[in-house]
Amino acid sequence: MSLFGENLQYYRKRNNITQEQLAEQLEVSRQTISKWESGASYAEMEKLLQLCDLFSCGLDTLLRKDASISEIEDNLQHREHMKHFRKWITFGVALIIFAAAFYELITGLRWMDEEVLNTVFMIIATVAILILIVQGMKDSDYRKKHPVIQDFYTQEEKDTFDSHFPSKIATGVGLILIGMLIGMNGDSLPLPDNMTDDFYYGIFMLFVTGAVSIFTYTGMHKAEFDVAAYNRENSPEAKAKNSPIAVWCGCIMLLATIVFLIAGLVFYLWEICWIVYPIGGLLCGMATLILNRQKPE
Repeated sequence: MSLFGENLQYYRKRNNITQEQLAEQLEVSRQTISKWESGASYAEMEKLLQLCDLFSCGLDTLLRKDASISEIEDNLQHREHMKHFRKWITFGVALIIFAAAFYELITGLRWMDEEVLNTVFMIIATVAILILIVQGMKDSDYRKKHPVIQDFYTQEEKDTFDSHFPSKIATGVGLILIGMLIGMNGDSLPLPDNMTDDFYYGIFMLFVTGAVSIFTYTGMHKAEFDVAAYNRENSPEAKAKNSPIAVWCGCIMLLATIVFLIAGLVFYLWEICWIVYPIGGLLCGMATLILNRQKPE
């Protein structure tokens, strides 16, 4: 039996597909599948590509590698990458919001000169943005090297995560509501002589930081289990379609960040300038809908 035949048999059995079912999907005879698996004949390029799409594997793996060993290696590598990626993205997003929380807390406590505080804020925000940029580049490079992966997540793993998903989202919503309660009543809460109600708004932003961290990490973890979506997103067709969308959304969110920083640092509108990010998200959604409608099917 050839390496191709062994891999074909491995993938077919792993997906619980009979030779007859596979033959029907490829529009060949059952005897042809049997010959491929036994090494008596070889599939033509068109059928090899169909097999790669069907089993979500690379052509090199199908023809030249031991599929069972390669799958274990890919499994571990993908899990490690996704775990590392969501941790750092969550940290970067949280750090941006924490920068605003830190600014309000220190302003309320009056522990630092304004010029020094602005500098510290910019340092924290810059570090956060750099983290997001670096991790985005690393993920893009990983996806180029691994455009297709196997769905090696077990149903038990998915069910376990789904059972905890609602409680995690509810925890994030609860943190925001508690933070809003503190922030809205900051002017009526007790304040020492050396403090201002900016302190309580900073407390609100800390709660928001925790909530957004939960939403980001949990959402990315849930998306990790959707292997089919990962493979679709990395297909040549999807990349060609989403390229202008990514450019527009990137420009929109960059502009939102510029407005956020100017409104906060120049006009001291920290209480309301965060609204630019939800608005930016809405504009990204509108841009996506418009660009998708303009593309021919």
